[in-house]
Amino acid sequence: MASRFGSHLKVWFLLVPVLAIAVMPAIPERSLFEVPEAESRSLVASVGQIRADDAVRRANEMFRHAFVDNGLLHRTLNASGKVGGLDDGGSSSFAHTWTENFWLLVYRMMFRAMVMKMWIVGTLLFALGMFVDGTARRKIKASAAGFVSPLSFHLAGHGLLIVAGTLFGVLVVPIPVLAGYWVDVAALLGALLWKAAESFQSFR
Repeated sequence: MASRFGSHLKVWFLLVPVLAIAVMPAIPERSLFEVPEAESRSLVASVGQIRADDAVRRANEMFRHAFVDNGLLHRTLNASGKVGGLDDGGSSSFAHTWTENFWLLVYRMMFRAMVMKMWIVGTLLFALGMFVDGTARRKIKASAAGFVSPLSFHLAGHGLLIVAGTLFGVLVVPIPVLAGYWVDVAALLGALLWKAAESFQSFR
């Protein structure tokens, strides 16, 4: 039962971001696809204005290099028609709105990826430390003939997959992703990795 539940969660946490990228731009509310002001303020308060500006600069450079310099963004906007077109029942307006919102969403995903990158090194070091500590704890329990729970390892493993899946989903969510979220994710990943290492049971 737990395995089936975990499999369903993995599917949804991987598919939802992909579906969101295709469906969300149809919503005609432009603000849902821009970087929220609260998110920008939270980043500045957490890492400082200089590092926040650097994240914006790198996101701009990446977006420009990938989509603007080669003319892809310009061509897709031109192909989508004009806003307010009445000659085709409004389909041009819908297509143009979808295209604009899509590119805003792609830019925000890149920006959030740059922000995520700031926490990668610290998260990896913390996760490594928790894994080593969990492994040591497992060896201590094994030497004392302690009980190792396969269910704990199973649940911790699924938890790791779910958290990893949400890292993709958070790039597209239309709500502010405050800087504290990345700290919480690092702590949760470390705790789950510790539990997985602590409860791992090898079969020989």
